[in-house]
Amino acid sequence: MRYGVIALVGAIVCVGRPVYADGDTALDAARHDVESSDYMAARGALVSALDAGTSGPVELAEIYKLSGIVEGALGNDNAATESFEKWLSIDPKGVLPAGTSPKISRPFDSAAATVKAREPLKVKVETSASPPSVTLVVVNDPDKLITRAQVFVVADGKPEAKIEGVGTSRITLALPHGERLDLRVQALDAHGNRVVELGSTDVPIVITGGAPLVATTTKPAIKHRDEPIVQRPLYLRWWLWTGVAVVFAGAGTYFGLQARDGANELSALNAASQQHVFTEATDLASTTRRDALFFNIGMGAAGVFAIGATVLYLTRPHMEATHVGVVPQRDGGAVVVGGAF
Repeated sequence: MRYGVIALVGAIVCVGRPVYADGDTALDAARHDVESSDYMAARGALVSALDAGTSGPVELAEIYKLSGIVEGALGNDNAATESFEKWLSIDPKGVLPAGTSPKISRPFDSAAATVKAREPLKVKVETSASPPSVTLVVVNDPDKLITRAQVFVVADGKPEAKIEGVGTSRITLALPHGERLDLRVQALDAHGNRVVELGSTDVPIVITGGAPLVATTTKPAIKHRDEPIVQRPLYLRWWLWTGVAVVFAGAGTYFGLQARDGANELSALNAASQQHVFTEATDLASTTRRDALFFNIGMGAAGVFAIGATVLYLTRPHMEATHVGVVPQRDGGAVVVGGAF
């Protein structure tokens, strides 16, 4: 029973994956199926061709053209129009053969009118020699085809390298250093198909004027301390203790002034005691004693924190470590001194 289930699963997998003749591609199969009016089979082959991610601009345009024909023949006008719009974005001069069925020509005409009324697909590149980089600028992409970019670069005749990046408007790719860089820049869709190609092996985009990457050698750093001094935690910073001392001193001063005013009022009240009740004097005396207590506490705490701030300031670490190194440059050299103060 177990082997029967495995065989059934294997059969399902085989059915779900189209198999093409030797040398044929999914796009070849789609062409054959469209010519044979086997539109359901052509639809599957076109999906496989798109997902393969190996098509250039010409092949990608044909995939969308055939997809529009298939969807139009199956009566899916919206899908046909969308495919035709993508085709005409890549190949604005595309036309259908004379005598094409109205089921297919109607969505094509609608797509052609839409594409004609809008800005076409447009990209450009911006280059920089220092630092070496190339930026793919997506000026207009009405069908949102471009999702990433890649560049093939040859630096000073070295083997070609590939660099990739993602984006939809500006995609900047950092390049290796070199006096001459030869580039091929490609705008890719979500599947990896090449929507636009700028530069070629025979006629590359060239960047000159950059400097080759100079390998630098640095002498071992001279450490003046065996171990770097770790900076103190926040609660042991002298300036924090100073701030707390100022706060306590301010609060103590406030309560001291309140106590002085209370004492003056109490003296005046005692001098005119026949005009006041006894409870007024006792309440004022209680308040004055409380203010005097807070004054003493505030000034005492301010003194403690002031002493602590002084000790922390005098014993603070002045720097963690100092490193000295020699770095060669094109016109000589430089002495580099580093450290955290």
